[in-house]
Amino acid sequence: MATKPVAVLGGTALAGVGAAVAGIAGTATALRSPSVVRRLNSWAARRLTAAQRADRHAAILPTPIPGPGFYSDPGDLSDRANGEIVRKQYVRPRVPIPGATIHRFMVRSTDTAGNAVPVTATLIEPNRPWRGAGARPVVVRNQPINSLGLKAAPSYRIERGLYVDVPPLLPLLLAKNYAVLIPDHEGPRMAYSAGIMAAHAVLDSVRGMRRISADLVESPMVMDGYSGGAIATVWAAQEQPAYAPELRFRGAVAGGTPTDYALLYRRMNGALGSGLFAAATIGQAREYPSMVELFDDFAFYVTTLIKDLPQPPLAAAGIARIDLDVLAAIPEPFESEIAQDVIAANKPGATAPTMPILLYHGTKDKFLGDQFIPEEGVLELAASWRSKGATVDYLPVPGEHLIAAGWAMPSVLRWMRSALGD
Repeated sequence: MATKPVAVLGGTALAGVGAAVAGIAGTATALRSPSVVRRLNSWAARRLTAAQRADRHAAILPTPIPGPGFYSDPGDLSDRANGEIVRKQYVRPRVPIPGATIHRFMVRSTDTAGNAVPVTATLIEPNRPWRGAGARPVVVRNQPINSLGLKAAPSYRIERGLYVDVPPLLPLLLAKNYAVLIPDHEGPRMAYSAGIMAAHAVLDSVRGMRRISADLVESPMVMDGYSGGAIATVWAAQEQPAYAPELRFRGAVAGGTPTDYALLYRRMNGALGSGLFAAATIGQAREYPSMVELFDDFAFYVTTLIKDLPQPPLAAAGIARIDLDVLAAIPEPFESEIAQDVIAANKPGATAPTMPILLYHGTKDKFLGDQFIPEEGVLELAASWRSKGATVDYLPVPGEHLIAAGWAMPSVLRWMRSALGD
């Protein structure tokens, strides 16, 4: 029993850690003891390699997908335009998607710091002709990836038949004969929860889609995303007027949206949501390298072990009720200038989208309420955007985080159809 609070952090990847610190960690409560934390840091420091010490940021980046194939390093992209196609290929998934042609492609995009980076996306286009008015509609589906490893990206999982749609809208959208674009919106560093990177990845994926399929250049488009995918959606909607003004969207739908990491810290840190909160902190550190200074040796070493994990073990780590405060290199790390700058930079609302928006969220006024993502954050965002002239609908729905996603599906589909004029 003594190893479980540590081993659960990363499933099999941390089994060795759990065994090694069996006599040190004890329980999650023990991790709050300064003496235990000192011993854990000392233990971890002896296991760090010279390369990890020399470049702590590089040490927490995801492991590249091996081989010379589609995901290989494209080299210098600085001379290319945003959205320019780097490479493309047809995909035949192990679990087929009947009646559709699937393109996987890589484009040039821009990271949070303004550097050129490659971004990948998948376009699923029905083979049936579009019989409606105008061009075939496109739904940009920002899947909640919520993972740290590159093999969790939608483009990789679709090919291998491992893709899980949350909430399960993809079959319904294809049944409507819409095209569906699924960006790998965490970017090349799997920067989970980093808003600007996600926005650029989404918008440049749309630019690439228009180069891949001339039939979709004039298509009416909407964006959609839930939870981690909602981060990408609200940021893409907010950044579109400045970053990609040539793109025209009929609207964007975002549900269960994390908007304020100060709120998430109070709700998730040290609680059942702590596994994903820790993963989001790692994701932010990949885009904001100064954050690595806040990781003490044990937290840093554990990060190097879990840096390629998908969502399920990261979410399960919440059982340990991880308190990042006690694993940090400084007291009250979330009050530090580094953390406060990152929190401010990832809080949407400073500028307003020009496209119509539907926000929805599980509310305790209906039933239960979202237990992980506070509703007050999305209400504040709606008010901020409205004050700047944006058209924002808000739909409170019953249920906690997962129930709310399913409950809202009929309303989301109706709103999309109306926005697309279908």
